[in-house]
Amino acid sequence: MKKFLLVSTLTAFFSLALITNNYAQDQWTQGKGAGLYSVGLGGTQGIGIYQQYHAISPIGLSINASGEYKVYKFIGLGWQTGLDFFFNNYYGYYGYAGTGGAYIGIPFIAKVNVHILDAIGGISIADKLDVYGGFSLGGGPAFGTYSGAPVIGFINVGPNVGVRYWFTPKVAVFGEFGWGATFANAGVTF
Repeated sequence: MKKFLLVSTLTAFFSLALITNNYAQDQWTQGKGAGLYSVGLGGTQGIGIYQQYHAISPIGLSINASGEYKVYKFIGLGWQTGLDFFFNNYYGYYGYAGTGGAYIGIPFIAKVNVHILDAIGGISIADKLDVYGGFSLGGGPAFGTYSGAPVIGFINVGPNVGVRYWFTPKVAVFGEFGWGATFANAGVTF
């Protein structure tokens, strides 16, 4: 039942994002405040907080969805959410304290991006290529998958850089690197 609910929720979310986005990149470049919606797969690492310990996830998997909306000629504000799967290593006041087990996190992250080629202007390749840098800030709950696991909070914060290549006016591939939402992420933008 839990798997069915999870799959149904994710399917509804991604379907809604695809259906509601009828503008995409062509209006983004024309400055009409259009939204960009992306789905991605990447590596994640967060800082968790629980009682006297802080947890650092070595490397986890992130399945994510994001959106970005133009608020100025070359500045976009956005969000990212999804599911993060990771193992926690707990560190106490005096060093390493053990492994906390597997967790599933649900991040809610705000993003701001500066689109570099749009800011420079006059570059003909800017119609097909979008290079950006930005900052992410957010967090959320993480639920342990083992019996008696505590719910921990985690934070995601840091800079990122990315690039999108538009194959058509409505479909692009992207890659992002940095710290914050994910340390490496790739996917499709609509």
